[in-house]
Amino acid sequence: MQKCPFCNSIIDRQAAMAAAEVQDKANQSYSDASYTKTAAVAMWVFLGISFIPFIPLVAWAFVATFFVVLIMLIRWQVKFGGLKTADPDYVKAKRSRNIAALLWLLAIPGLIVKALVEVLVSGS
Repeated sequence: MQKCPFCNSIIDRQAAMAAAEVQDKANQSYSDASYTKTAAVAMWVFLGISFIPFIPLVAWAFVATFFVVLIMLIRWQVKFGGLKTADPDYVKAKRSRNIAALLWLLAIPGLIVKALVEVLVSGS
């Protein structure tokens, strides 16, 4: 398109393509951050269920999601951390990323508590 169909102003092809690329990255950042936050919540669910002694494999699911969330956080930061956009969805994406990072950091003491509970229960 050379002209806007609504106002007949000339469209700069390079600027339009650059804006579309930034918007695409902003949309992808929101999607990836949402997945990361969901994985962080699942990690905590696995940790909670792992306290039930009859379901031992869930502890391994917690460990797996612990490392997956870490990798997803690093990947998000490398890929989208420096994105310059005024898109409000990008602000939401950063908030979701921060929530996932906080949940991940809080999982470290959670893992320590789980290990202590296992030692106390097996020592009885």
